[in-house]
Amino acid sequence: MPLRSAPLPRMAGHLSFMRAQTKAICDVMPGDLAVLGVPFEDISAPYAGQFLAPRALRETSVYFGWHANPQFSHPVDIDARQDIQTDGLHERLYDLGDISLGPDEAIQATLKAAISQISRNGACAIILGGSDSLSETVQSAMPKCQTAQLGGIPRDARDFHVAPLPNGYATTCKLETAAQLARLSQWRDASKPLFVRFDLSVFETSLSALCDQPRLGGCDLDTVVQWLELLGQHEVNAIMLTGLNPSRPGMGVVKVGQRLMVTALLAFIYARLRFGIDHLGCLTSKEEVST
Repeated sequence: MPLRSAPLPRMAGHLSFMRAQTKAICDVMPGDLAVLGVPFEDISAPYAGQFLAPRALRETSVYFGWHANPQFSHPVDIDARQDIQTDGLHERLYDLGDISLGPDEAIQATLKAAISQISRNGACAIILGGSDSLSETVQSAMPKCQTAQLGGIPRDARDFHVAPLPNGYATTCKLETAAQLARLSQWRDASKPLFVRFDLSVFETSLSALCDQPRLGGCDLDTVVQWLELLGQHEVNAIMLTGLNPSRPGMGVVKVGQRLMVTALLAFIYARLRFGIDHLGCLTSKEEVST
């Protein structure tokens, strides 16, 4: 049988994020985006299965694998209907693989060392999976870092929160997007590292079945995309994707959650690499489910 010379089928071959090349952490260079999986079970979540999130997000990302393939020279963003100049993406986006499973203390120590090294090298870590405790581990790896949190339960008043979950003192989440946009530039201190936590619970009520923590209020996909694009224009040191449980009943529901997170993350990647896409014109909190 002859060897295959054409591009691999979408789901074939080695599984890496967006078909990115693999790389050792010691070889990460300034300006790189380094993807790191954390197959860790959040014991505080009502359902087990979040440890499957890194693989699920990688599987969904291969639908966008042509972004990192030099054989395809003219990709198009189908939502914005614009050409995407992704020259060099396959040279700057790398997959470091997963942190090895082990005791919680060992995972936290390994994660902290990895994020410290990636940050020292001047790169940005894209962390697939995690939990509240592991987000604190990432913060501890970057002393005096600022945290911007999309969704999730607020834990520190000094953080910048976008559509947080009710924390026992509030029953709804007022977006007030214009005011938040103005406050972000005032809040950000460029002399400090920046950590972004992107939790699936940031999405609006009509998509609440996707996450383990039902919510009131939230953002539609367009809003989350623009927030991540805006944050990507800053020198983010690490972004962690949390809250996805691929073992939830209902394959359609699970797949929608994976697509939402990866699609929104693309805007961050474009902005972080300075591709300069004018993706969406305005922010909105209108609830609308696209099929």
